[in-house]
Amino acid sequence: MPELSWLRLPRGEVCTQGAHAVRWSAADGRDVLFVSSKCRYAPGTPLRAGVPLVFPWFGDDPEGRGRPAHGFARRVEWVVDAARTDAAQGHVVLTLADDAALRTQWPNAFALTAVITLGDAFSIDLEIENRDRAPFRFEALFHTYLQVGDVRRCEVRGLHGARYHDKLDGNRTKTDGDEAIRFAGECDRTYVGTDADCVVHDPALGRTLTVHKRGAPSTVVWNPWIEKTARLADLGPDDWQRFVCVESGCVMDDAVTLAPGARHRMSLRVTVGSAI
Repeated sequence: MPELSWLRLPRGEVCTQGAHAVRWSAADGRDVLFVSSKCRYAPGTPLRAGVPLVFPWFGDDPEGRGRPAHGFARRVEWVVDAARTDAAQGHVVLTLADDAALRTQWPNAFALTAVITLGDAFSIDLEIENRDRAPFRFEALFHTYLQVGDVRRCEVRGLHGARYHDKLDGNRTKTDGDEAIRFAGECDRTYVGTDADCVVHDPALGRTLTVHKRGAPSTVVWNPWIEKTARLADLGPDDWQRFVCVESGCVMDDAVTLAPGARHRMSLRVTVGSAI
């Protein structure tokens, strides 16, 4: 079986399948991105780790045709732009364009460019270009897994007053009335229409992680807790305690319709601070 291709950088690793930033360490050497203890490293299989890229749909196949959840971008090989990549500086540029195989899943002509930097901060910029002769609609998301010491002691701040769809309650629309999200069970919320930065307070590891975003008005906050983790073959039984997903993108109400020749840019940046 073919093996996955990797770019080894001073502060982490990028897998060329999915333009996937898998590992990134802070200045103190500690990992910031979570990697599942049962992560599957096989071509065509999404990695439950780091920052998977979701495109061109979010969640299950919206047409019910049996296409893979969260689209195809995270499952296929991207091309390294050698002219713009400097692995020694932790800077990687990868591209993906439609081909005959991808057009069987999604019929539009497109090009994606992902620029990933693993330095004192983690950043990824994604550009989506419509190369078709008609508009197309897409969803895209940075599905960011953040490593924490104990999710039960964590808080996520920054979304007070924002509107969200609660997947655990039939996607009912609600407004967040709490100053912070705290975790005492499964959480699966899609916040829409918000450009707010989010701060993860992690007393167990004595740090804060700030998620900055641009061009990405959706934020998904997710942790599967105990029962759902048991149904996910690529998560260890205790892995749920060690991560929270704070995801940034354009999904559901915030899906983008892109005109021919137009481009949409979205970015994510994660910084590490001391516990407050």
